[in-house]
Amino acid sequence: MIFGPVEKLDTGEIEAMGLLAVKIAQMYAIRADLLGPEKSRLLGRLYEQATPMAAGEFLATVKREAPAALIEALEKVEEEPLAVASLGQVHRGRLKDGSEVVLKVLRANHAEQFSKDVRVLRVMAGISCFFYPPLKRLADPVGTLETIRRTTEREMDLTAEGEGTAELMRLRDEGLARLPHLRQLHFPKVYDEFTTPRLLVSEFVKAPTVRRLLSEGRLSYESLLLLFRIHGYFLFFRGEFHGDFHPGNVCLEGDQVWFIDNANVERVPVAFCRGLLDFMVCLGKQDNDGAARAIESLGLEPLPDPEPFRRAFANLYDGFGGKPVGEQSLTTQMMRTVRMAVERGLEFPEGAFPVIKSLMYLDGMALSAAADRVLLEDVAAFAGDFSDG
Repeated sequence: MIFGPVEKLDTGEIEAMGLLAVKIAQMYAIRADLLGPEKSRLLGRLYEQATPMAAGEFLATVKREAPAALIEALEKVEEEPLAVASLGQVHRGRLKDGSEVVLKVLRANHAEQFSKDVRVLRVMAGISCFFYPPLKRLADPVGTLETIRRTTEREMDLTAEGEGTAELMRLRDEGLARLPHLRQLHFPKVYDEFTTPRLLVSEFVKAPTVRRLLSEGRLSYESLLLLFRIHGYFLFFRGEFHGDFHPGNVCLEGDQVWFIDNANVERVPVAFCRGLLDFMVCLGKQDNDGAARAIESLGLEPLPDPEPFRRAFANLYDGFGGKPVGEQSLTTQMMRTVRMAVERGLEFPEGAFPVIKSLMYLDGMALSAAADRVLLEDVAAFAGDFSDG
């Protein structure tokens, strides 16, 4: 359905297929370069426009799951949902002390069916890789499925939100002395004393999401660069970062940024992350030879003869640099680069998908907000944020 005609793309039917189908479709929602803007927009609905619970079911779930302390502290819960996603439904509320909060509950018990679907798809992916070995290196379907399984299972335990938020706050605070702009990053308070595996209570963030700003044409280029600098600190310098950095999970008001839905904190070897940064910086400086060597450095083993790879890289990137985002998708070019590198013998480490996914999200934001800007050149200007110097 995803790769068929756009008129046959039915998000309601995808939702009916189950949670795993929704998570796979969400992954492709960020690939406007591959599917086209119309399909990408339709699939993007699966982030925040899932089918809501039946009337009264949310409040009944809250009453069933809430600890006694929350029932005592809670003054009001709005009946209309603030957001409905694949796993959870969110409503605004207010505590008796006046604090504005959101309450999120899991909409259904997906765990058993999700695990069954993952097992079936894992077998299918393994068989595909057995009969076509290059698929493992080109697309890593088993590794990608494992990432989806791990992150989704963590999202199905709402107590993970507090743990992830605390970890990202710690990393932010450790960088403040050297990078003062990290003070512009905030996290909603998580009420651990009210939170259970199926019910989350956290501070209400008034700032609009980046998804909303993009849809209204209100995300400035300066804000986009700020997001890249802040997320880049976690991604390129620490190798620990928000694992689902899509536009619905980032809020922005003026020069202040909030990360929400922080349950998944990904961890990738810093050497791999910085190698990708070197690649992007070299592209921004139109140093194609340096960019090729940065990609080579990501391989598990050095190429016995790197010249065929470097010649192919030079051909692939001939005329690439210096163009605005709207004329050259970094995501598309990176996919072409990975394929070309694998075909010439370079083998990349497993587990790199979360980094690639983050870069896809950032590239997608840039395509929507600043298609006329040369993002790579501007990013190269603050790459020093992510070095040890």
